[in-house]
Amino acid sequence: MCSGKLILKVDGENLSKFLNILIFNKILLKLHSKQDNSVIISISTRYFRKVTKIAKRTKCKVSIVEKKGIYFFLKQITLCKMITVVLCILFLIIFNQFIFDIVFINHGSTDVLLNKKIKEKLYQYDVKPFMLKNKIDEKKLETKLLADLNDLMWVKVKREGARLFVEYVERETVQIENKKGRIFAASSGIIKRIVLKSGNLLVKEGDTVVFGQLLVDNKVTSKDGIEYYEDANAQIEAITFYNVSTAFSIPLYQKEYISKTTLPYIVLGDREIKLKNVVTKNENCDKIKIKEYKLSPLPIKVEIFEIKRYKLKKFVPTLEQIKEKAQKECDIKFAAITKSKKILNVLSIRTYIKVKKEKNEIRQIECKRDYECLEEIAIKK
Repeated sequence: MCSGKLILKVDGENLSKFLNILIFNKILLKLHSKQDNSVIISISTRYFRKVTKIAKRTKCKVSIVEKKGIYFFLKQITLCKMITVVLCILFLIIFNQFIFDIVFINHGSTDVLLNKKIKEKLYQYDVKPFMLKNKIDEKKLETKLLADLNDLMWVKVKREGARLFVEYVERETVQIENKKGRIFAASSGIIKRIVLKSGNLLVKEGDTVVFGQLLVDNKVTSKDGIEYYEDANAQIEAITFYNVSTAFSIPLYQKEYISKTTLPYIVLGDREIKLKNVVTKNENCDKIKIKEYKLSPLPIKVEIFEIKRYKLKKFVPTLEQIKEKAQKECDIKFAAITKSKKILNVLSIRTYIKVKKEKNEIRQIECKRDYECLEEIAIKK
């Protein structure tokens, strides 16, 4: 197992015969290179004598180029080297039994004064550099530090290598409270679903909340009774209700267009020149601009108008037309009201329409729509 490997250079004229004998006797490990009267081979140390005998028989000359393996390494080790290795191993074993440094890790902003306080407390507990590791009880140290230092919210003591690590979280002050967000209700409603990620939840599913009510506070109490502040984060869905109403009058007459024509104008400053002789100053005529061409840099432009003639017809709307118009106007108002809201779904809509008549004709419409919605009501402030 501890046998080494020799790299040999063989010179002679019967190299082929020499190599064949090595291969036949399963001595040759590797043939590195071969020239006319020289080869470089690898063999195991235990076959070296056989190789020299074979070389004499084949009239070849063998010389050692390189020695490899544990066998040769052990042969080179002297008593002085052995003593040095043993002393190094003993030194490492002894070195590993002591603490040589104390490292403080603050999970937050670095506080030099608090680090100094913790170090002073550790020295009071006789925990110092160059002390034995087995004299340190991590759990006992953690309990003492939390009891003696009110500035600490959480602490963890652990030994790694030749260092003692003290990880801690500083207790947040009242000033920190204002930096941590809280969650309020953006709308009034009945809570349907809550997904709490962080913070202190003050409501539960099924509760009725009002606009501006605090839902998740940033002040949290741990299982150990320790109070601290964290940024509130939650997804809260609620069923909300919106009431929208509108009112409009029904016109007596409605325009019915009977013809239309296109009319170009040339505008010079404030003056209009009509290119076609069409009567447009008529009560039953609408003039609508459809195109405009500017001839820069001159103050000239060409405008194209569409002239639509109409006649007035008595307007008698159907109930479906009234309902469609009323619902459309309410929907527009609802969209404007909830523009800044997070409406997830409209669950149901109830519509109430009131009709006022004059001389048995519909003249005034009042519409009211109640929207029941599923809404994300959590808003952080």
